[in-house]
Formats: sequence, structure tokens, C-alpha cells
Amino acid sequence: MTERDRPTAAAAVRGLDPVVSLAMCVHAGPGVYALLLGAGMSREAGVPTGWEIVTDLVHRAAVARGADEELAVTDPESWWSRHGDGGPLGYSALLEALGNTPAARHKLLRGYFEPDGEDRQDGLKRPGAAHHAVARLVARGWVRVVLTTNFDRLTEQALEAAGVQPQVVHSPGSLLGMTPLAHARATVVKLHGDLTDLEARNTERELGEYPAAWAGLVDQVLEEYGLIVCGWSAQWDQALAACFERRATRRYPVFWAAPHGPRGKAAELVARHGAVVVRGLTAKEFFPGLLARVEALEHLTQPAPTRELSVARLKRALPDPVRRIDLHELVDAEASRVVERLSDDGRYPPGERAADPEAYRELLERYRSDCDTLLHLLAVGAFHDEAGVHARVWVRALQRLLNIPGDGGDEQDLRPHLYPALLALSAAGSAAVLAGRDDLLGRLLLEPVVAQPSASRRAANEPAVLALCAGDVLGGGELLNALVAEPHPPALVQTSHSTWLRERLRDVLAEPAADSDRAISDAFDCFEYLTALLQADLSQTPVTAGEFTLPDRWDGDGRLRVAARVQARFSDGWAMLRSGAFDGDIQRAHTAAAVVDVLCAERYEGAEGQRPL
Repeated sequence: MTERDRPTAAAAVRGLDPVVSLAMCVHAGPGVYALLLGAGMSREAGVPTGWEIVTDLVHRAAVARGADEELAVTDPESWWSRHGDGGPLGYSALLEALGNTPAARHKLLRGYFEPDGEDRQDGLKRPGAAHHAVARLVARGWVRVVLTTNFDRLTEQALEAAGVQPQVVHSPGSLLGMTPLAHARATVVKLHGDLTDLEARNTERELGEYPAAWAGLVDQVLEEYGLIVCGWSAQWDQALAACFERRATRRYPVFWAAPHGPRGKAAELVARHGAVVVRGLTAKEFFPGLLARVEALEHLTQPAPTRELSVARLKRALPDPVRRIDLHELVDAEASRVVERLSDDGRYPPGERAADPEAYRELLERYRSDCDTLLHLLAVGAFHDEAGVHARVWVRALQRLLNIPGDGGDEQDLRPHLYPALLALSAAGSAAVLAGRDDLLGRLLLEPVVAQPSASRRAANEPAVLALCAGDVLGGGELLNALVAEPHPPALVQTSHSTWLRERLRDVLAEPAADSDRAISDAFDCFEYLTALLQADLSQTPVTAGEFTLPDRWDGDGRLRVAARVQARFSDGWAMLRSGAFDGDIQRAHTAAAVVDVLCAERYEGAEGQRPL
């Protein structure tokens, strides 16, 4: 691009909202744009600016000198003119006067950039929204080079939290052995040094000229990369500004974010490079907004991954704390796709009703197909999440499915729009049972809640264990009984929804159950029985009548086999109590079990082929 061409290119970009233009450029060229971050980036995280440090140091000097303390607070420049070195008050002059060596200045400044106990309590001097958004841009490969004039380590901390271990270059000496920028996943160049070393550049003399190798690195970035500038005033950094001034042409555009527009030296550099100015946004607004737009473009161009690929990505991420964000994004993105499909009025017309069993089958199979990948992710995730560190991800996905808009119950008492949520709860809950995670099962049943009451949901804040009763979602069982492989006799029709769910989820639970039909059946029995216990405890009316009550599930002593297995775990240390189940009171669990066992016995006493007594 020539000097003559540059304004034309900038004008073309200015045809859109500059953040939109920038997002399109970043998305189209991953790694093409570098960042230049100044003090404004960290100011919003509680790190003071240069002038704020100056005024505080003047006050401290006045206190130490015991002279004109009030003047130092109200008019630091007048105090400096009276008690200083006779020159104008500035960051550079003050630091040179107070600390005549880099080591002295290092000690003097450290407290302004590192959090103390009070800062930690107030959440200050730690990575903010802007730092985390930058880290996400780097983690996703859209940005690979970050130049910063800041001494603090907030950018590095945010990158590490996002699973990125950056190459940090903070002095000319650290250029030796540096991985070339094009070959490193992420490089942070700390132009003025780091608090951990004694070579930080603070004074006007130190900032006036870079060593040749250091200036060469900056020149390389300005030559080879587009640039996104945020929080840099260009007022004090003469050597860095000189690097800009040496560039007569640019290969890629410059975008300059300044809430009130660039001023002084910054305005000169903007004009020289035909930079696109982003006004009205602070760093904590600019970078998250940019990230959201780039991610939206990525979702637009990226096809939904196959089920097999999604499950494989989940398995790689589960044991790796570095991939925590990738895992959350994977599940959240799939949940978003499911919610979007289920909210499509063209696919699920409002008021759609099942006229006969076959129409009902088609409707339910459509719902099942639309959430297939998510069901597998939840089952595999709940089973393999041994430490429970991702529990809130599974809970959040259920919460979203539970609150999909839909019609209320129809004349057949059906709420099929809640069927995907019921499938998800059954899949994740049964997988938690297979993993021996009663604590996770309790969270899945209790933490997802109805956000807003409606005709299809009985009350706000109702937990999933009550809102997703199989009989309420799928009806009394008559329609389903005509569809299951082996229909139940009339007295046992209410168990047909249990049989239907098991048939639909067998492939989802095959891996957690090691492809064992017996393990799947036992896990589902346990899931349904524990669900019934919580329903009895919370509503006094257990409504789940699953296959665990069928005649072959009773032992020779007239007791439900699953009841014996579950109640053998009852104790004050039972893991399910930690989830808040039964309000942490084991006696309430015993009471609920007694109610459920009696009701199950009464419900099936008159059935043909009833349990042995």
C-alpha cells in the first residue's frame, strides 16, 4: 500500500461501524493484527495511570517533607514548582528526582501495580473484562502478538487463565533465543519492561530512545502486522512514537480505540497512518465487543461439528485444566444450536398437536434428533467429569432446555416442547449414577429451575425434578404405550414413558455403561427411584412410575430391588446430601423412601403378573 493509497483504504473501512470493520478484518486474517496496549487498558482494572501516580507521589513527598501537604493534594503542580527542581511537573521528572536509579524507581513503583490485601478483597489490580477478551482472541488464534507499555502482568495472567502460555519479551536481552513472532503461538512484548526486572523504562531519558535491537522488533511488528491500538496516549513514549513516524507506508490498516478521540501526539500519528478511530468505547467495552463480533462471524462460517467430533473434543478437554474454556464453549455452543432449532416456529409450529400415535412418534423423534449431539455430550461429560469441576456446564445446559418457550399442556395433557429437557436430564442423570456421582445427580435434579411461570410450567423457581416429571411431559402413557416395543398391560400403562425414554437413550448411555444393557437398566432404575424420592420430599406426591416398579424388579421378600440398593447408601455422609437434596437431612430421605415404597406397592398390587408378596 502506498502513501497515496492509504487514505482511500481507510475511507473504505470507515463505511461501516469501525468495530464491525475491524471484526471482519480480524476474522478474515487470523494472526494478521497485533495489539498495542497502553495504560488505559489497565486503568479499568484499578491500576493507576501515570498522572495518578504522579499526584500520589507528590502527596507522599509533601508528607515526608512536612511542607504544604494540603497544596500537594489540591494543586500538585504548584507544590512541585515551589519544592521541586524548578522544572515542570511530569511523570519522568518526578521519578528521576525521587529515584535516581532503575532499582530505586522499581521499589518506588511496585506497589502501584501489584495488589495488596485490600486490592484483592475489592477485586482490583487483576485482569478485567478487556484483558480476558484479549486472552480469548489470542487463545482462538485471531491475535498472536501483543505490544504493551504496561509494567503489570495482567495481560499475561489473563492469557494463562485462558490456557495460553505466552512468550514474554521484556528487555533487549530477552531477544536472544526468542522464537520468531511468526512461529510462536503468542508473544507479549513489554516495551517498557516488567516489574520483575530492574530495566523498566520510566523516565523521559529512558523512554526517549530504544536500543537498536528493541527498535528493530517494534519496526518489524509495524511493518508486518495490522495494528489495534487501545489505551495508549503516545504522550510520553517518544521512542515508540518515533517508530510510528519512521513508517511511511503500511501493509495493513491501523485501528485506534480512544473513548474521547485521539489527542496531541496520538492525533498526529492517527493522521499520519490514516488510522481508523473507534470513539466512545473504553477498553472494557471495546475488546469484549470486538470478541463478540468475531465469534459471531466464526459461528456463521463454521458448520456444526459432527457428534463424533464433538464427543472427541469433549474427551480431550475433560482432564485438561488448560482446555476448560474450550470445553465450556463446546457445550454452550451445542446447547445454543439446540435452543435455536427448538425455537424455530417453522420446524415446530405453535399449537402443533399429535393427532394419533404415529404423528406423536414423528414429533418426538424430531425432538430427539435435534438434541442428539447435546445428549451425548451431557452423558459422556457427566460420566467422565470425575472431579466435578465442570458440573455447572451440565447444569447450565439443562437450565436452557428447561426454559425453552412453548405451549402449555393440550387436551391430551402433553408438553412435548419439554421433551428435550427430559431426555437431557435422564441421560446426564443416568450417566451420573453409572459414575457413582450422587452429588452430581442431586445438582442436575435441583439446580436447573423454571425461570418464568407459564401454562407449561407450574411455578417460577420450580426445580427440574418437579418440572420434568415424565408423565407431565409425555402424558399419561396411552399414546406412548402404542409405540413401545412391548406394550404394557392396562394397569402398567404409566410405565410406558419410562420404557420409551430407555429405548431412546440406549445409544447415548452405551459408552458410559460399557455397552451393557443390564448396567443401563440398573442405572435408569436408580435414577428414576432417586427422582421419585426427591419428588416425594418436595411435593409429597411422587409422580414418577418407572420400569423400576415392574413385576420383575421385586425380590422374593416383596421389596423393590432398587430401593434396597439405594437405601444401603443412606448415611449422614451420603454424597447426595451435599447437593442440597433433602435439605441435607438423611431422616427426610428415609421418610421419602417409605412414602415411595408404599405407593409403588399399592399402585401395582392389582396388576396381572404383579410382584410376589
